Amino acid sequence: MCSDFLDKVYKDEYKDPKDLYREWADTYDNELAQNKYITPIRTAKALATFASNKSTPILDFGCGTGLSAEALLSCGFSSIDGVDISSEMIEIAREKDIYRNLECFDPDKGIPVKQNEYSIITAIGVISVGAAPISIFDQVFDLLPQNGLFAFSFNEHSLMVPEYSLKVEQTVKEKKAEQLFCELGAHILKRDLKSMVYVIKKL
Repeated sequence: MCSDFLDKVYKDEYKDPKDLYREWADTYDNELAQNKYITPIRTAKALATFASNKSTPILDFGCGTGLSAEALLSCGFSSIDGVDISSEMIEIAREKDIYRNLECFDPDKGIPVKQNEYSIITAIGVISVGAAPISIFDQVFDLLPQNGLFAFSFNEHSLMVPEYSLKVEQTVKEKKAEQLFCELGAHILKRDLKSMVYVIKKL
């Protein structure tokens, strides 16, 4: 039972991510804790290296149940807002009382954030096969002001799809961003899965 939803994610059994996360919400934290999901803390530590002001408000895009915010708080960040497409996940995050603001949104209507509203945005375990498509990358990145930081991850299943890593390479090559950090490391320890963690700065 513990691995049921992880199996479904990686087998891409859900055509609509909202269906997956609606059903998974109640057991999400426990399942990932049991499988030792460490991408959030890896990403938070990487971001902390480059963020000069830990009190700067952060947008946690695809915040889910708040696992990313918990990692960010443990690294000294103190002001975090979250948005997600799953109302069920949002409600669990709300119960933790770790976000300044939380909002559920309809992806067909766009991200409910003004351009330049946040100088730091995270998308940890969000942009991936079976979740947010790579097309969302530009939508999130474009919200940042000049010199804004974007910390995100791609799991190994997504790295097998060329569009994911190529999107980052293209963004850097076109001098839209500077790559500050890129590291392949553990993602879900008990499944021996890896993820690539990135921090880029908008130019």
